[in-house]
Amino acid sequence: MENLHSIAEVKSYEIVEKITEGCSGDEKYKLRKDGKYFLLRISDKAKTSEKRKEYEQLAGYMRTDIHTHKPILFGTNADIVYSIVSWVDGIPIMDIIKKDTSKNYYELGKKVGRELRKLHSYYTDIPKADWQDIVEERALRFLGNYHQRKIVFEGSKDAEQYILENICLMRDRPQTVLHGDFHWNNCVADEAGNVGIIDFSGGTTGDPWYEFGGLLWALEYSDSFANGQIDGYFDTIPGDFWKIFKFYAALYAFEHLAYSNGTPEDIRNHISNASRMIHIFGKSFELDLPIFRMKL
Repeated sequence: MENLHSIAEVKSYEIVEKITEGCSGDEKYKLRKDGKYFLLRISDKAKTSEKRKEYEQLAGYMRTDIHTHKPILFGTNADIVYSIVSWVDGIPIMDIIKKDTSKNYYELGKKVGRELRKLHSYYTDIPKADWQDIVEERALRFLGNYHQRKIVFEGSKDAEQYILENICLMRDRPQTVLHGDFHWNNCVADEAGNVGIIDFSGGTTGDPWYEFGGLLWALEYSDSFANGQIDGYFDTIPGDFWKIFKFYAALYAFEHLAYSNGTPEDIRNHISNASRMIHIFGKSFELDLPIFRMKL
């Protein structure tokens, strides 16, 4: 609360509640002013560059119909960096789907896919690093962790081989400004069915298809949502999409293993999640089309 009271602009707002959800490490509050709601984020001042990128990214989206936060103010003081943006109303899609996994969420997925395509279509004139080099460095780091921990499970060796043999797929991939943490818990839907995108992360750039890795979380609960998101994103699915999605699914699984805290229980949980992610392409990672797509 000390950080909160050091921000002069906050005095004109009513503090509704502190928000505890999320893994960013930011201090977050829901504010109210003139009958409208806002989101305040407070971070360590060392994150100023990252947070400025996020804020400027939102400022760019103001000229579009993307349903996301509108920037209100950005500032720093001696110890912190902070921003206030408009509130995006709705329930996290993760909560909607988990509440009743028996429903068909294809149309909801399509709405999310359309919003993601808008995000990826806006920033096109950006400096482009060598995406293949970036991905290769990540892959070697994640696979190094996998070997260091001596983690082996059904399909993991096959997925590793797929990554190593298909790094060339990353050559000359298109790039844009990414959301940075795109998954079903950073998408919300309101009572009217409108979909909003929240919680951007750092204004990173890269292959837009890289952000389909976040679908691997929703796939544990809803094939229909995943199929809808892909169909909503594309008018016609490109011929090389599934090979690249398969590559990113494997990479995402090994990345997930790298976030284990090292305790036996946490390692088991991470292995279970990584195994599930890899097995969408079969027990030995042998399928060209993921199992959830075959069910259409």
